[in-house]
Amino acid sequence: MRLPKSAELLLLVLLNIVFFAQDISGVILYRIGTPFSAAEKDSLASLDIDFKEISWSASQLQNALEVDSLEAGSLQPNFFDEDEDIAASLLSRDGWVKIKVFANDNTKVGQVLLDKDPETSYTWAAIAPESFNRIIQETVTFDLGGQFLIRQIRLRPLSTKPEHFLERFNIGISEPGFNIARPPIFPTIAEIKENSEPEVSILLDPPVSTRFVQLQVVRATPKELGVADFEIFGGGFVSEASYESEIIELDDIASFGSLSWSGQQDPNARVDIRTRSGTDRQPEIFWELRPEQQDIVPFLLGGGDMSMTEYKIEYGKHFDILKPANRQDWISSDTENWSFWSSPYLFENSGIDIVSPGPRTFFQVKADFLSTVEDGGKIDFVEFKVSVPPTVRGLVGEIFPQLTQVGQPTHFTYYIRPTIRAGDIGFDGVEISTPAGVISVDSLRLDGINQDDFSWVEKEDGLGFELTFPRKLEPTDSGALLEVVFNAPVLRELGNVFVGKVFNSSKPNEVRQRINPGNAADEIESDMLTVKTSLIKSLVFAPRVGPNPFTPNNDNINDIVNLSYTLLRVTAPIPVSIEIFDLSGKLVKQVYSGDDPIGEYSHSWDGTNNSNRLVPPGIYLYRIAVDVQSEQEVHRGIISVVY
Repeated sequence: MRLPKSAELLLLVLLNIVFFAQDISGVILYRIGTPFSAAEKDSLASLDIDFKEISWSASQLQNALEVDSLEAGSLQPNFFDEDEDIAASLLSRDGWVKIKVFANDNTKVGQVLLDKDPETSYTWAAIAPESFNRIIQETVTFDLGGQFLIRQIRLRPLSTKPEHFLERFNIGISEPGFNIARPPIFPTIAEIKENSEPEVSILLDPPVSTRFVQLQVVRATPKELGVADFEIFGGGFVSEASYESEIIELDDIASFGSLSWSGQQDPNARVDIRTRSGTDRQPEIFWELRPEQQDIVPFLLGGGDMSMTEYKIEYGKHFDILKPANRQDWISSDTENWSFWSSPYLFENSGIDIVSPGPRTFFQVKADFLSTVEDGGKIDFVEFKVSVPPTVRGLVGEIFPQLTQVGQPTHFTYYIRPTIRAGDIGFDGVEISTPAGVISVDSLRLDGINQDDFSWVEKEDGLGFELTFPRKLEPTDSGALLEVVFNAPVLRELGNVFVGKVFNSSKPNEVRQRINPGNAADEIESDMLTVKTSLIKSLVFAPRVGPNPFTPNNDNINDIVNLSYTLLRVTAPIPVSIEIFDLSGKLVKQVYSGDDPIGEYSHSWDGTNNSNRLVPPGIYLYRIAVDVQSEQEVHRGIISVVY
C-alpha cells in the first residue's frame, strides 16, 4: 500500500534524523553578562552552534560592585566621585559600624549615622555636672567594605539640636592586623581640640588610604552630644571587589572548550577570572551537629534542587548551637565532587582553554577586581564553550619518562586511556602540545598493536602536533590503551606540561576534549603529564655553526654561516650578543645584539665586516655572550672563510 504524500514526507524527515543525527553539532556557547548581538546570533546559527545567555544578576556573591553597572550588564568595582559619600553605601559592600560605649559594642544603632536623615542621630546622653569629673573617650568604628582614598570627613548633629555638636574629637585610621571583632583605639590622623561649629569638615592633607575609619569622641563636657550624619569623601575605585556566578547546570555532562571575555584592565589594576567544575549542585559542604547522635553530618543532606544561594539561606537560619563549635568548620569544600578554583586566567589571553577538569555537568565562574584609586577594570561578559555529549566520557593520560635533561631531545611515550559510552562522539585524532617544538612522531599503538596508518602534522605555531588515524575509537574501544611516541626537547629547567586533547576530525566545530592526568598505564607510576628536568649550569645549549667553512662569494652556495643556539633556564628576556673577531682579537662584526627569552635562535653572518665589506679568507673567532645579572656566560669557536 502506498503511503499518503504527507506520511512519506514525515517518514523522510524521520529517516534523515536517524541517519544524519550524528552530524548535528552539540556545541553550546554560554555567555554570562552582556547578551549576544543579532549579528553574533546569526554567526553562531550559521555554524550550527547553540547559545545560552545568563545574567550577571544571577549571583550568590556580589561584593563591592557597581549596582548600576551590574544591571546594565557589566561587572565593575565601586567607583566614587570626589563629592560622593563613601560611608553611605558601606553596608551594601558588607561593611559595618560598631559603637563602643563603656566597652559595650553595638552594631546596629550606629547605622543611623549613614542614613542621610538629619532628624535621626546617635546620642551620648548628658551627664549630671556633679558626676562629671573626668574626660571620657568613646569610639565609633566604620568598616568601609574596601580600601579607599580618604580626602575629607564631615559630621553634623541633629538639625533640631545644633547645640549638641562635638566639641572635641579625633579621627583615627587602622593599622594592619587589628582585631576586627573588637576594634582598638586607632592611631590619630586628625585631632580637633576646640570645635565651636555644628557642622565640621576635616580635610586630610595628604589624603590617606584605608578601609577602617574611627571617630573618637572625647567628652570634655557633661552636655548631651549627638551625630546625625558622618560622611566620608575621597573618590576612586574600591580596592577589592568580587563576584561568583550561580552554579551553572549544563544540559548534560559536557567537554569544556575555551573561555573568553570582553572588558578592560587598567595598567595598575588586576582582573582575575577563575573557574571550577563539579559533578553535583553543591561545591561546599555545610556541617551540622546532631546532639542525640553526638556526630557532625552534612546539613540538608540530599537538599534537592535548591540553588547555592537558597542552600546558604537555609543554613543561615540554622541555630548556631547546632553548628560546629569553630566557625571555620561550618563550611568546607566538597573536594570529592568539585575541583578547586583554577589559577587566574591571564586577562590579556582571552580565548584560552578552560583548565578546570571535565567532562562535567556543573560549572562556575569567579571574578576578582584588585584596583588602585585611579585604575580599575570591567568585564562585559564571560563566555565558555562546551560540547554535549562529550567526545568521550572519561579521558586520562600520563607521560614517560618523567625526567630528562634540559635541551636534550627525548623519545616520550604519551599514554591515553579513554572511557567511551554509547552516545559519545568518539575520536580519531590526538593533539599534544610540545612547548619546545617537536622533532618527530615515531609510532602509534592501540592496546600494544602498532598502527602504521596514522599521519601527523606540526601545529602552525610549531609548539605541538596533531595526529590522526583512519578509524574512530568508539564504545567498543572503551578502556583501550593508546600510546603515542614522539621525539621532543624540554627547554625549561622546571619542566614542561604536555597538554593533550582528543578530537573527531569529522566534527571541526566540536570542543577538543582535554586529557586529564591520571593512571592511564599501570606500569607508569607518575599519573602526570609533566616532565621534569635535571639541573645543568649552562644557559646556552649546544651552539651550532654551519656550514663551516663557508664561502661568501655570492654564488648562492654556502654564502652565509648560521650561528644557532638554544637559550635555557631563563624566566625573562636577557641580553645576548654574537660577535666575530680576527685572530688578533680585533672586532670584525657584531652579528646580533638583543634581549632573548627562552627558546631556539639562529643568526647569520654573510662574511662582511662592520663596513659591510667582505673579509679576507682565513680563520675567525665567534663569540656568543649571555648576560645574567652580574654574570656572563660565553661560548667561543672557529669559523673558516674561504673563496
